[in-house]
Amino acid sequence: MTDLLQSMPPIQRRVKANARRLKLRIEHHQIYLTIPPHSSEQSIQAFLRQSRDWLNTTWARAYAPTAHTQTPQQGEILHLPLLNQHWQIQLESALSASIAKPLLKPAVHDSVGQNSLVHDLIINSIICVSAEQAAMQLRGWVREQAAQHLPRRLAQFAQYGGFSYRRCQVRHAKTRWGSCSSQAVISLNAGLILLPVPVLDYVLWHELCHTRQLNHSAQFWQEVAQVDADYLSHRQQLKAIKLPAWWYQA
Repeated sequence: MTDLLQSMPPIQRRVKANARRLKLRIEHHQIYLTIPPHSSEQSIQAFLRQSRDWLNTTWARAYAPTAHTQTPQQGEILHLPLLNQHWQIQLESALSASIAKPLLKPAVHDSVGQNSLVHDLIINSIICVSAEQAAMQLRGWVREQAAQHLPRRLAQFAQYGGFSYRRCQVRHAKTRWGSCSSQAVISLNAGLILLPVPVLDYVLWHELCHTRQLNHSAQFWQEVAQVDADYLSHRQQLKAIKLPAWWYQA
């Protein structure tokens, strides 16, 4: 097997007081190493050497797609479940490299053809991007949609559930779907706009519950259960979600 370690991101170390053993985890195109307190560097390096084959195999299976999948493809369907929209990507090599935003064509309301990977799907519109800068333009456009719609939905949930927070910010984060600071500032990953609505909503409820319990105690999960009865299922779905590879490019 080809060694993939050279192409992997740096391993992010996290020392946790309640950790009993060293543990590697791959999530959202990042690699995390959980470290118990007082672990020696020698034991950490020995663990990493022993885990090398597992890390190669797991990364290759999950995050080492062929080169053509690392960039948006002609005819690829971009789903925005929250808005109930499906956009078909059209690459235009003639578009100027200076174009900062994708161009949106009027709604076509046609089914995707038989040659498409998606059948019987109604396309709302076509989104045209420069073939040379497709990933960058699409990421920017998705962030704009997220910045417009995610804070609005969070505010609706807060009002319905009686939560309060200071403000909401939307970022293109690579490691977290959301967070809540001790000052009740909620940060949301722009990629949430690409997730199934029930899973997106779970993240919003999760962060709102942190405004009352800034931890993951039993009391916190009781708060979550009161607003999302299926949170365990949604939590598992969230762990399995993979966004398009172009979303994670630098």
